[in-house]
Amino acid sequence: MIKLKITGMTCEHCASTVKKALETVRGVERVSVYFPQGYAQVEGKANIEELVEAVRRAGYGAEPLQECIEIYIPKGDVYDMFIVGGGSAGFAAAIRASELGAKVLIAENSTIGGTCLNRGCVPSKYLIGIANTFYSLKSSPFVSVEKAQIDMRKVLEAKEELLERLRKEKYWNVLDAYPNIEYREGRGRFLGKGKAIVGEREVSFWKALISTGSRPYVPQIKSLDTVRYYTSDSIFNIDYVPEHLVVIGGGAIGLELSQAFSRMGSKVTVVEALPEILTGEEPELRERLKESLKREGIEIITGAVVDEVKQEGEIIYVKVRAGNTNRVISGTDLLVATGRKPNTGGVGLELVGVKTNAKGFIQTNEFMQTTNKDIYAAGDCVGKFMLVTVAAMEGGIAAENALLGNKREVDYRHIPHAVFTDPELASVGLKEEEAIRMGYSVDVRILEFSKVPRALISFKHDGLIKTVIDKETKRILGIHILAPHSAELIHKAVLLVKYGLTLDDVIRTVDVYPTLSESIKLGAQAFVKDVSKLSCCAE
Repeated sequence: MIKLKITGMTCEHCASTVKKALETVRGVERVSVYFPQGYAQVEGKANIEELVEAVRRAGYGAEPLQECIEIYIPKGDVYDMFIVGGGSAGFAAAIRASELGAKVLIAENSTIGGTCLNRGCVPSKYLIGIANTFYSLKSSPFVSVEKAQIDMRKVLEAKEELLERLRKEKYWNVLDAYPNIEYREGRGRFLGKGKAIVGEREVSFWKALISTGSRPYVPQIKSLDTVRYYTSDSIFNIDYVPEHLVVIGGGAIGLELSQAFSRMGSKVTVVEALPEILTGEEPELRERLKESLKREGIEIITGAVVDEVKQEGEIIYVKVRAGNTNRVISGTDLLVATGRKPNTGGVGLELVGVKTNAKGFIQTNEFMQTTNKDIYAAGDCVGKFMLVTVAAMEGGIAAENALLGNKREVDYRHIPHAVFTDPELASVGLKEEEAIRMGYSVDVRILEFSKVPRALISFKHDGLIKTVIDKETKRILGIHILAPHSAELIHKAVLLVKYGLTLDDVIRTVDVYPTLSESIKLGAQAFVKDVSKLSCCAE
C-alpha cells in the first residue's frame, strides 16, 4: 500500500479529481482520498513517481509518506462525533474532529459560545475595564473630574454589541469554515448506545463528547428565594450602579465584581465563609490583595456564615454570623458569587452509563474518557480546572482520543490562572506548601514591586512576586505574582516552569528596560543578591 500526502485540495471536488488522476496510473487497484486530512491511499503495484506525476498534472502536489499517519476514517451513515454543548470545549472538539475528517454534530440549548463569552470572562473583563478606566481618572492626582458617573445603560448596549460581534467571529464564522460541522439549537440528550435526541429529532453517533458547562451555585440560605438577588450569570445585565452591593463569596468572581462596582461608585461589602479570601492562592499574595481592596473602601468579612436574608421594600438585609458575633448588613442589592456547579442533569447520563461524582461533575480518566468508553467529556462539567483555556485544551484532546484511540493525556501541571482584580493575581506551577508536600526541598523569595522601576514610573507598585525553587537544583517550581498586569506577566513565567529552567537561566536573560516583566528576573536575582543594591539592569 502506498500513502501520499496531497497538497492543494480545498474541497471534495478536489479529492475526486485527485482520485481520478491516481486511478489512471498503471498498477493501481484501488484509491482512497481523504480531503480534510490531505491524504491519499493507493492499493496495488504502481510506481510512486508516476503517482506523484499524475497528481501534479491534475494541478495538485503529492509526496510519498514513509510511515502511516494517524487518520480517522469516517463511518458514513452516522455522526462520527456527537457533541452536547456549544461552548469553548465543544467547539475545540468539533474543530479537531473535523480536521481529522469526522462528521460532527453540535447540540446547544442555550446561546452559542458558552459561559465564558456570554456570561463569564468576556463580559466581566469588559465591565472591569470600564470600572478601572473610570477609577483611574477619579483617583489620579493630576486630573480633576467633577460629577463623573457611569451610564450603565450605554455600558449594557456596548457590551451586547461586543458579544454579538464575538459570537459571529469566534463561533458562527467557524461553522462556515468547517462544513463537516453541523450545529443545531436544541437540548441534546442520550437515549442509549449510539443514540441521542436533539430537540425532537433522533440521531445516531459513533463517539460523543459532553461539554455542557456549568452554572452558578446558589447555597441554601434561609429566605433567599424571596429576595431579589443577582448571580455571576445575571449581574452583567444590571442597568444601574448599586448604592450598596452585598457580595456573598470572596473567591475570584466575587472579588473581581466587588472591586468593579466599588470603582464605579457602589459601597461594597464582601461576606466570605472561609477564614480568608482566595484560599487556594499563596497567603502572602491574598493577604496583600485583601489589604489593597480594603484601602479602596471595600469591606471584607471573613469566617462569616450567612444565616438568613430578607427584603423590605428596596432594602435587603443579610444576617451574618462570624464566630460569636451576629450582624445584620443592609444593602440595596445582593450578589451571590459562591462558585459554580455542573450542567449534567437532564442529559441522559444514566442511560449510557456515564458516572458523576458527589458534586455532579462527570468522572473522566487522563484521556478525558468517561465511564462509557465511547463517550468523553471536557470543560466545566468535568470540573478539573474551570477555565476557558483548559476547556478548549480538554475538548481538542478528547476529540482526538475518541477518534484515534487514547494516546494523548491531559497535562494540568503548567496551566496559569489569574484573578482580574487590581492589582491582578496570577500564578503558575507549584505553591510553596504544595512543593513541600511533594517532597521538594524548597527555597523561596518574595520581591516587593516597589523594587521594579516600571512599577514606580506607572504609579502602580502595590504588589509582590513570590518565586519557589528547588533548593538543590535551583530549578524554578512556581512563580506567583500580585501586580498590575500580572495576567500578562505570568506567561513569561509559564515557560520557565514548564521547561524546568533554573535561576541562572533567568538571571542571564536580558529584558527590555523599563518593563514590568523585568520583575521576574529581579525575583530570581533576589535569591543571590540584595536587589535594592543593584544598578539598573545589572546581573
